[in-house]
Amino acid sequence: MTNFKKISTAFHCTALALALMGQEATAQQSSSIANQLQVTWQVKDGQHIRKDPVSTLILKNKGTSDLQLNDWSLWFNFIRSIDPNKVDQRFAIDHRNGDLFQVSFKKDKLTLKAQDTVHIDFVTTGLVNYTDGPIGLYVKNNTSGVSTDISDYTALKTAPQSEAEKTNYWTYKYEQNKLIDGIDAQSIIPLPSSISINKSKKFNLTTGTTLAVANEFASEASFLTSFFDQYTGIKLSTAPGKQNGISITKDNALKPESYHLNIDAAGIKIAASDKAGAFYAIQSLKSLINHTQWNKATTMIALPQVAIEDSPRYGYRGFMLDAARNFHSKAEVLRLLDLMAAYKLNKFHFHFIDDEGWRLEIPSLPELTAVGANRSANFEDGKAIQPAYGSGALAKPQQYYTVADYIEILKYAQARHIDVIPEVETPGHARAAIKAMRARYEYYMKAGDKQKAEEFLLDDEDDQSIYNSAQNWNDNVMNPALPSTYHFLSKIIDEIRSIHDQAGVPLKIIDLGGDETPSGVWEKSPKIAAFMKENNIANVLDVWPLYITRINKLVQDKGLIMSGWEEMGMRNRGKGMQVNAELGKSGIHLNVWNNLPGQGQEDLAYRLANAGYKVVYTSAANNYLDMSWDRDFADPGHSWVGTVNLNRTYSFAPENFFINLRKDDTGQDLKPTAYTNKEQLTAEGKKNLLGIKGALWAEKVSTDQRLEEMIFPRLIAIADRAWAPEQAWEKGSSFNETTYRQSYTSFIKKLGEDELKKLDIIDHGYHYRMPKIGIKQENNQLHINTDYPGFKVYYTDNGDTPTQQSKLVNGTIPFQSGKKYLFKVFDAKGRSGDTIQY
Repeated sequence: MTNFKKISTAFHCTALALALMGQEATAQQSSSIANQLQVTWQVKDGQHIRKDPVSTLILKNKGTSDLQLNDWSLWFNFIRSIDPNKVDQRFAIDHRNGDLFQVSFKKDKLTLKAQDTVHIDFVTTGLVNYTDGPIGLYVKNNTSGVSTDISDYTALKTAPQSEAEKTNYWTYKYEQNKLIDGIDAQSIIPLPSSISINKSKKFNLTTGTTLAVANEFASEASFLTSFFDQYTGIKLSTAPGKQNGISITKDNALKPESYHLNIDAAGIKIAASDKAGAFYAIQSLKSLINHTQWNKATTMIALPQVAIEDSPRYGYRGFMLDAARNFHSKAEVLRLLDLMAAYKLNKFHFHFIDDEGWRLEIPSLPELTAVGANRSANFEDGKAIQPAYGSGALAKPQQYYTVADYIEILKYAQARHIDVIPEVETPGHARAAIKAMRARYEYYMKAGDKQKAEEFLLDDEDDQSIYNSAQNWNDNVMNPALPSTYHFLSKIIDEIRSIHDQAGVPLKIIDLGGDETPSGVWEKSPKIAAFMKENNIANVLDVWPLYITRINKLVQDKGLIMSGWEEMGMRNRGKGMQVNAELGKSGIHLNVWNNLPGQGQEDLAYRLANAGYKVVYTSAANNYLDMSWDRDFADPGHSWVGTVNLNRTYSFAPENFFINLRKDDTGQDLKPTAYTNKEQLTAEGKKNLLGIKGALWAEKVSTDQRLEEMIFPRLIAIADRAWAPEQAWEKGSSFNETTYRQSYTSFIKKLGEDELKKLDIIDHGYHYRMPKIGIKQENNQLHINTDYPGFKVYYTDNGDTPTQQSKLVNGTIPFQSGKKYLFKVFDAKGRSGDTIQY
């Protein structure tokens, strides 16, 4: 081990140990006040939640002794902005950086007596649901600096709403949930290219059914035998000599990822030209088997006779997970990969680096995780980054993927025919890296080694530029004038490629972010001024395309493809970001998210594809899975795109986006110019559309349960749209609502009545989103339905919370004015959704 590695390792161990030891002492000294405080957040009555509402933090002293509040400050993360001039004058609420706010108690001798409360009112920008409220609350002593988390905190899920607003909402839900009668569920998700099915004729699959497999497909066949072993009582046989059985053969005439699946009286025949095709045929066979037969008591499965010829619509069928804002474990990542594979998704975009966290071990630069994966209230010492998105006062250990973890993820994905695409954010969204490399700089400067100190430095300490990023950071952008910035990126790419090589999974493409670099950056950096002069640049805006060109060359010189967000293919000439046609043939792959209805960029994906960029359509309006499903205050998620329910996800027409685009992000009718006179995909542009992707940003997703509830079942709809052939309702210039509803009904019946029941079984069960109900009153009847079928609704009319022993809803129930009706949805395992009051 070199001296450099010894010093770096020592830095990592010492920094983390000191952080954990310090916070233990912190917790002991400040636990008294934290244990005595009960905090509740709510929106005040009489407020319009979307128009600068007043909300309240209610502090209650639940202890037996008084609390002197002036000695302390209250800190929290809050994704909205707060008007500091509209706060009760006894207090001050100051924005520190990012989403971190500090409440100071200004009134002299402000004492909170035992069992008493104090209300802190403040005005904020519009709210949409309870997850817009403060999170990650902690108290900090003003003298000693000791901090600890407040454990007794509640954000109320209710908001001011008139009876008319409630009734209109439930009626809207009911109409949204309505399905077309007489439509059969599709047999397989995702929908195959061609399927002929005869349910009157069967093949009986039983223990002893033979399995004959081409040697090349042995690893794929193991997934089939494991399925029957784990989820049924059927044991397949490899004994030769039987006529009827399962065969998996190679057919070189088929395209990559394609397969034929035929079931007749003689058995099951699968043909494919490659491993992926054979694997996907097995997934289709599993989808064909009803969930009721997924149990150990099953010794015979009667399969309908089918003939399937199937190929994917797109070669890129992806999902992006943000594990930077809130960390999610290796075990959870593997669970997600299992379901991605089951629904034929093949690209896992791993967003594990951002402002709020660096989540991958880089052995030669341990500061990246020692500092960048360590969020603490003691961040001022430079050995941690500040709390964000509910992380709280105390640093949590091991909030990153070790090299061994990442290797396991790579191998696991590869076995399931999923490519992992790692993302390293640059130049913006880079605060965790910037702070880590600044800590490294300080360490080596104290050691007297200036060369090492500056080797990977990412920021210019003399830069006086003023900016505010999309997430309200003022110090999160790398400096393109520093040679050390490029040296850092080169080092990171080499390290990641080395890990891929260790896993036996060669790195082919790396994502370098490139999104949301705020206006104002670099304008007052002396090093940027010198850089501009050296490169004959007159306008600081032109630093951007030069930087993109340079990092693209850096990546391509390593034999890799660079991907990034849409801004990599754009530039600002003084009138906002526009398509940069000059780099259209540069080989950059773009993830294009911005198509927000009514905001002018509805055709951006098409303009970029037409200009020559390879595009992955990551439609925020349809496929951002961190968005709230409904305009219900109790429904979690972001809202800046509007609501994204399953219907909206399924209705995405990747090559004809405008066909059903009629509403903006608030549900209001769009002006026709939002979907007319827009650029359509050219023939060349269609060739450049690689596929589609769903994305989950984790600012509001701190637990694995919430993660799964936000992702599923919407990701299954994305998988169907990515694989299934173009549907009739997607074509032409006018939208046929009836044809669309027929398609949607067929999909959602298969989803709700069968596929989600399988998610109850796979990997000990997934926490998919429980459906919510719609209610429509007609005379003395209440008509009830759910977001998707296959779930039971129970109700009470006496104020008691419904259980599975309560009255069962069967479409309609009698309604009597003046009674209080409570509803609750249950699945077959007894898991329930929210209690709904009507």
